[in-house]
Amino acid sequence: MKKKITYQQKLLYTLIAGALFSIVIYKLALSKTIHLAIKNNELQQQIALNQDAPKQIEEVSQKIKKIEQLVGDKEGNERDIHQLLLESVTGYVQQNGLILKDFPQPFVISENGYITKTAQLTVEGDFVPLLKLIYFLENNYKVGKVVAVDFKTTKEIRTRKRKLNTTIYLQNVKAENHEKNT
Repeated sequence: MKKKITYQQKLLYTLIAGALFSIVIYKLALSKTIHLAIKNNELQQQIALNQDAPKQIEEVSQKIKKIEQLVGDKEGNERDIHQLLLESVTGYVQQNGLILKDFPQPFVISENGYITKTAQLTVEGDFVPLLKLIYFLENNYKVGKVVAVDFKTTKEIRTRKRKLNTTIYLQNVKAENHEKNT
């Protein structure tokens, strides 16, 4: 004898079959599509972030160049920094009618894994040529950096003329080569 299925049971079986059918459809077709859509959005965000990558690379390389200039360009640079400074300043002073008054040995300080050499030079002359000398050292002296400039006027007792002296401080910072830094 056959049992008759009531409408309520048919409705319940239809709902259960519909739920199972929707789960199967989701697993077979929709899950991959949704996963690909999410992956596509992530890739689009990465592309948007990387649009200005060449600009960022240029900025980072400029920062690296500045740091190398402050820390000392290359470890293989064995020429005497003091001698290089003397050569560049002497040539400029002779061409522009300035007087190199004082050129002592540089101060060397070793601290926190870095060696800092501070060179000092005193030059006498007119204001504009002295400024041009400072500009020359900032742009052409690649081994160090101009860190300070001090202008002073002195009055000669015999001639009663005022003379302008400038003291220029240049620094070179290099990493120490010893076992702790390697």
